[in-house]
Amino acid sequence: MGEPFSGPGIDPSRTVELRTLFSVHGKRLWCYFVPFLCCYSLAPRRIVRVTEWGGATWVTAHSDGPRGRRVDLVVPPLPFVQETWDVGNSAITEINEGASPRILWSDAEDAAIGGKMGLRVQEKETEYIYDPRAIAALEGRPFRDLRKRVRRFEREVGARIRPLEPPDVDDCDRLLKHWRRLQGRRHPFLLDWGYTRASLDRFSQWSVEEMRGWVLDQEGRTLGFAMAGPLGQDEACFFVAKSDPETRWASEFLRWQVYEELRGYRCVNDAGDLGLPGLCQYKRKFRPVERLKSFGLESS
Repeated sequence: MGEPFSGPGIDPSRTVELRTLFSVHGKRLWCYFVPFLCCYSLAPRRIVRVTEWGGATWVTAHSDGPRGRRVDLVVPPLPFVQETWDVGNSAITEINEGASPRILWSDAEDAAIGGKMGLRVQEKETEYIYDPRAIAALEGRPFRDLRKRVRRFEREVGARIRPLEPPDVDDCDRLLKHWRRLQGRRHPFLLDWGYTRASLDRFSQWSVEEMRGWVLDQEGRTLGFAMAGPLGQDEACFFVAKSDPETRWASEFLRWQVYEELRGYRCVNDAGDLGLPGLCQYKRKFRPVERLKSFGLESS
């Protein structure tokens, strides 16, 4: 079978191939968005590889830290069956010098399979699924508060979104650093800085069919940016959204406008809330129509 789990990091040119594979297997978690997997690969600290080995597809994260080299699985192998797991687990444990790999994210179906295999299952968070057409319309009492915020932003700020272009990247990067300075003081464990920064650097590597980007522009001043793309045949992933924390209602307006752009999809996965009460309350304002649980798996 050759040397397992070696080779270069995940290539954006495989986006359509991998998205199709994940979709065929019914994978809907936010982490299966292929541009995320590409941007989660941050060499040399962490490299994400996709390998066909031992009759399965493996998405592995290779890291070098104070304790040495380690390989974990980003998601379970496809297919996730006992024979496949036994072979891959043995090979990775050998690479890890006796430490079994963790599976960083798993959906409920694979968590149940892993539990039957004797893996320890830990619930991580709940992801929010939305109807983009309902959000774009903002009709009825359920959207009253969000509608008021959006309308006030329109009256008092007057910014609009437009497509993200390569010349916008520097301004978006400055906004991201500003956001991190303010938000990082309150929530130092926020983990999306690395892949968000990478998504700006690598944005041009994807076609608009695979990832679209937008800028919230106020007469040349960048108040926010966002990126999204297809997760499955009729489902999108809201990948990145950052807005100026000092501009009231910019975040709500940016999201509302992006949902307008995503009206062609049946639903949109907008990730979880990191266990933060404020973020949970914020995401509820957009009225999720479904919630998906994600889990982490590791050897008992």
